[in-house]
Amino acid sequence: MNYKQALAFLSARGNEVQAIHLGLHRIRAVMRALGDPHRAPATLHVAGTNGKGSVAAMAESILRQAGLRTGLYTSPHLAEVRERIRISGRKVGPARFASLMTDVGRVEARLLARGALDVPLTFFELVTACAFLAFAEAGVEAAVVEVGLGGRLDATNIVRPRVCAITTISYDHQSLLGDSLAEIAREKAGIVKRAVPVVTSCRARPALRVLRARARALGAPLLEIDRSCRTRLRGERDGRYRFDLETPARAYRGLRPALRGEHQVRNAAVAIAALERFDAACARPAVVRRGLALAAWPGRIDEYRARRRTLVDGAHNPEAVEALRRYLEHRRVAEIHLVFGAMRDKEIGKMGALLFPLARTIHLAPLAGPRAATATEIAARTPRFADRIRLHTSARAA
Repeated sequence: MNYKQALAFLSARGNEVQAIHLGLHRIRAVMRALGDPHRAPATLHVAGTNGKGSVAAMAESILRQAGLRTGLYTSPHLAEVRERIRISGRKVGPARFASLMTDVGRVEARLLARGALDVPLTFFELVTACAFLAFAEAGVEAAVVEVGLGGRLDATNIVRPRVCAITTISYDHQSLLGDSLAEIAREKAGIVKRAVPVVTSCRARPALRVLRARARALGAPLLEIDRSCRTRLRGERDGRYRFDLETPARAYRGLRPALRGEHQVRNAAVAIAALERFDAACARPAVVRRGLALAAWPGRIDEYRARRRTLVDGAHNPEAVEALRRYLEHRRVAEIHLVFGAMRDKEIGKMGALLFPLARTIHLAPLAGPRAATATEIAARTPRFADRIRLHTSARAA
């Protein structure tokens, strides 16, 4: 396959949420046939409802600054699928991606022909297999792997992590993960392994009870950020916060993540505490300070200047929208013109109630993909803002 053919091969699997088949037997079979490449690097496994991508990005940046050859696997992608697989900070090239997809596709075809797979791999399983193969073949020493959805039955959950991190737990994907925080937490806690250290920033009590019980049952040392770490804000400039952190192991002074928003202080604390358990030598204060300052995570309170000052954020559930709202309120932006789109299965009414009051005008537009709500559907679920709403056929038109 060339790159164009690899993309077509992948897209033929359908939408990665709508066509999802949760379970580990398919990815295990494919990995076994490829020589179990997922076992090659030491791995930090990251789950949670919000913040897991930011934690993964900061952890990988710190590990890279410590001199390790790193792999980073995240999802979803912002612009192109190759963003999901990064080696030493760089996304895999088109030819390499096509080669990986070819190798995985051949193994899949062979297993299907032998009846060793019940159904073809999903979109997410294919890309996950490519990531593990890429890391092994590139000699990655430390991999940071973000869960795609949930945890227990997510395709990434075949790794044998050195450390697990679980960020916040709140409501999202309830149709797949459950309607209560306890049910959702059980899915997230599925990444916890016997005797493997766990770090969490979860605050929701029903979810915390589940995490504690799971860790206790498996003898997994659990560090809760709110119980065991102390942060002290020292200042803010351009939406980026400077802070001090004390963990049970070390004190860090003058940390300033490149990622914007006060919530990134907690995400940074999770990344640091997890890396202290991953490899203490990689969590030296100077290395941590440099890694946080150089971390990049596009599309998350991502501010730039075009013809007008512009901010892009991928918040897609009420908890994430609340973080965005706090950021905007703190920045005291005088005039906001909001372009908003969402998937049909998201809590659009709740998100609108949090965010729309801040905007002078609200421009609704559909996202790409079959799950996207139309502008009319979004407007129908946020009727009290009708006088400020404008409908558009695309984000570009908005």
